[in-house]
Amino acid sequence: MGFLGVDIGGTNVDFVLLDGDFRYLSSFKTAEVIGYVDDLIDSMAKKYNADRTGVGIAAWLKSRRIYRAPNLPVIPSLREEWIVENDANCFALYASKKLGYTNLLGLTVGTGIGTGVVIDRKIYRGRGFAGEMGHAIIEKSEVDCVCGRKGHIEANFGGWAIKRITGKNASEVDLNQIYSLEGFDVFCRGLAFAVMLMDFEAVVIGGRIGVRLQEQVLKKRVYSYLMPEFQPEIRILDDELAVAKGAALLAKDVVEYAEG
Repeated sequence: MGFLGVDIGGTNVDFVLLDGDFRYLSSFKTAEVIGYVDDLIDSMAKKYNADRTGVGIAAWLKSRRIYRAPNLPVIPSLREEWIVENDANCFALYASKKLGYTNLLGLTVGTGIGTGVVIDRKIYRGRGFAGEMGHAIIEKSEVDCVCGRKGHIEANFGGWAIKRITGKNASEVDLNQIYSLEGFDVFCRGLAFAVMLMDFEAVVIGGRIGVRLQEQVLKKRVYSYLMPEFQPEIRILDDELAVAKGAALLAKDVVEYAEG
């Protein structure tokens, strides 16, 4: 039995297949395929004989309805038969299973900042939107966010924010320069607040920008804003396919639960 995992991100659409082990299939530029991504996913599922498809998408979801997708050029159609989940939730689920944490905060730092929460090894959704830390306000700011509001963490840090501030793609910016950005400090303060609120066992960070960050630098900065009693592990999960893998795992879990 095979499960297709898809990550529809702001920059790339990634495909993996879970059939005993994970197998990377292919990636496409989001801007080039978003207009027909539903047909692309169906064709990939048919090509690799997937029994079920899981899709992680950079969007705010509730009851399968997309409310916001500020980092996607177009809101795609969703097939009824897909298992669809917020991309950061998929990342957090995969991180929990991969690293063995029961309760964690998972963050994807890529084009934007996605946040997923896992409690007792299950995705915590609240009323549907739990974990949108990237669109929280840590301090008053007039910096515009792509969602249309101002002052959000994502407006200060993440791919599009770094490019706005430095004039370069994040991959071209030296790490020391990234660490010196006020936005990096805003990001770490947001992490510290989330940890103080929930006392997470671990904070796990991924995404194409997140995997470049260094655990010790993050830990030192985040800990500087924490009370000493709070001591979460700070981990980098260096796997750019983690969202797609989490989506495949979610599809597998749904099938296994249904079978019983």
